[in-house]
This record gives sequence, structure tokens and C-alpha cells, in this order.
Amino acid sequence: MEKKTAFPEKLLVLCVDRDDDIGQITNFKTPIIGRNNVLKVAIDFAVKRPEDSDSNALFAAIQIYDRMRKIMKKDNVEIAVVAGTPEEGIEADMKISMELTTVLSRFDAKGVVLVSDGPTDEQVLPIIQSKIPVISVKRVIVQQSRGIEESFVLVLRYLEKLVREEKYRKYSLGLPGLFIILTTVMSYTVPQYIWPLFMTVLGAILVLKGFSLDEKIKQVYFESPITFLSLIASLALISITTMLGVSEVISSGVETLTEALGSFFLVLIGGQVYVADLMIISTSLVVAGHIADSLMSNKPVHWSEYMLLIFTLLFRQVLVETARLLKGEGSVEALIYWIIFSLMVTVLAASFLATRRKLETPAKEEILEEVHEEI
Repeated sequence: MEKKTAFPEKLLVLCVDRDDDIGQITNFKTPIIGRNNVLKVAIDFAVKRPEDSDSNALFAAIQIYDRMRKIMKKDNVEIAVVAGTPEEGIEADMKISMELTTVLSRFDAKGVVLVSDGPTDEQVLPIIQSKIPVISVKRVIVQQSRGIEESFVLVLRYLEKLVREEKYRKYSLGLPGLFIILTTVMSYTVPQYIWPLFMTVLGAILVLKGFSLDEKIKQVYFESPITFLSLIASLALISITTMLGVSEVISSGVETLTEALGSFFLVLIGGQVYVADLMIISTSLVVAGHIADSLMSNKPVHWSEYMLLIFTLLFRQVLVETARLLKGEGSVEALIYWIIFSLMVTVLAASFLATRRKLETPAKEEILEEVHEEI
């Protein structure tokens, strides 16, 4: 007895264009349902964009549809095209989900054959599987000639795509343009540090993108904008101060590591402030920014944050005396004096704030009780 292959009762051949090249080029609105409509779109798209692989995916979907109609009942097979958005991402997936729902409301399919021109479109596979079983996935791979001339033309087409399409322009034109501007500005301001700074900026961008730090930075910016800005200012100040301090120490020709460390903190910048001063200021900026964020958003500020800010500012003289001692110019008595003085001021301020907080808490509770009694 001949064994029959089991097919779903109704089969949908679905072509997915996640970046909506078809809609952008042909101006046809998706979803597109039916062989004649899909064929019109495929021909129109192939005429306007013959080098695009989406046209091959459309014709491959039509080919699969025709073959399945010969195997199954004609009315039990349908073909459709759904598309996302040019930016892809979540918006594209939501649009594809809604369009697939529309297709299934018109044709009650029990299984689907997904036709794709690459891995990008197949990212929507979980969305499709959540609505209908996927029987098969057909990836259309366009065969390319290996000749030198054909490869050259193909590279030119990809370069043209990098320049013309908006989602690629910010990487192919925007970032190089930014580096050119930075290089030009730094060549006039700090010519001797131009290449170290350039490589530092490039390395920072690679680290940000590689570890997805840009997404975390966005989260910090939206949750605590003042803290974010103070952190950026602090990092910039530390970077510039460190470079200037290290350059001055190298040119001074110190011999020992301890002397070099002490000299680094005592380098005068602009003839007025030490490197140690700028280090303390940059650290204080972060703490002050966090306190300002809490006050602006009406969040309670813990007294320990104020203590940290006070101690950071007082630690300036401790750092200076330590540096002088490392250089052999200071005294242990002066260092001990400033350590004790800093700790005493910090402890007194902490006691004052803690006592004030304890006194304010019962007063607030009494007010709340009175309001409750009046209610």
C-alpha cells in the first residue's frame, strides 16, 4: 500500500521582509495576499531593484506556492508577504505580528512555510511560531560570480548602500566625520597628544559598543541626568589632569617611584592649582551631582552622602601633605594633624546631621498624627 505524506489541512507560504525594502521601493502596502498580487510586487520590485535579494525571495515564495498547489488541494494553499519597518527592531516585529494576524484572519492556515533572504528576516521566527506552526524555513541564497569585475561591482553597490541608506549612514559617515573633527580640533589645541587622544577615543567607543555600555549609560542618564553629567565632567577632568601631570613628571626626570607619585600630585596646572586639587574636585563633582539629583527629584538624601562630600573636600590637604612627604619635602606631624582634623570635622558634622534627623523624625510623626486625628 502506498504511503501518503501528511500535510497540514491549510498551508500558508509566507515571505518576510523585516526592513520593508519591498514597501519602500514599490509603494505596495503589506500584507500582500494572493499569487497575482505577490507576482505583481515581485516583478515591480525586480525591475526597480534587480540586485536586491528580496526579489529572489519573492519569486522563490511563488515557486514554492505553485509546487504545493500541485501536491495539495488548490484552495488549501495561500501565499502572502508581510513586512516590518526600515529601522527594524521592536517596531518592525510588532508590525509583522499585526500583519500576520490580518493574513490568518483571511486565510485560516494550519501551518506555514517561511521564505527568507537571510538571517535578519528569520529573527521573526519566534513571532510566527507563536501564532502558527512553522512547517519549514526556506532561506534563499543568491549565487554570486567570483570574477574580479563582478566582485568589484558588488563592493561598489555595498558602498553605495552604506552611503545612501539612513540606518548605515551614521556608522559609515557620521563616526568618521566625528573623528575628523576631533583630530582637527586637537591638532590645534594639544598637538603633542593628538594620536594618544585619538586612540583613546577610538578604544573607548569600541569598549562602549562591545560591552553594551552605551545602553547602561542611557539608563543612568534618564534616571539621574545630573549625576550623569557630573560623571562625564569628572572623567574628562581626571583624563586631562592625568595626562598633564604625567607629562610634567616625565620631563622633570624623577628617579624613584615614590618621588614620581608625590611629584605627580604636586604638579602645578596654570601656575595656580595642584593636580591633587583637580582630583579632589573631580571626585566631589560625582558626589555633589548625586545629591543634587536626589534633591531635584524630591528623594531623601542620606546624611552619609553629605559626610562623604565633606570628607572628600577635607581630604585635599591630606593628599597634598602625603605627596610632599613622598617627595621628601613634608613632615609626618603635618600629615597626622590634617588626618585628625579631617576626621574630627567629619565626625562632628555627622553627629550634627544625625541628631537633627532624629529631632525632625518625631516632629513629622506628631504632625501626621494630628492630621490623622483631624480626619
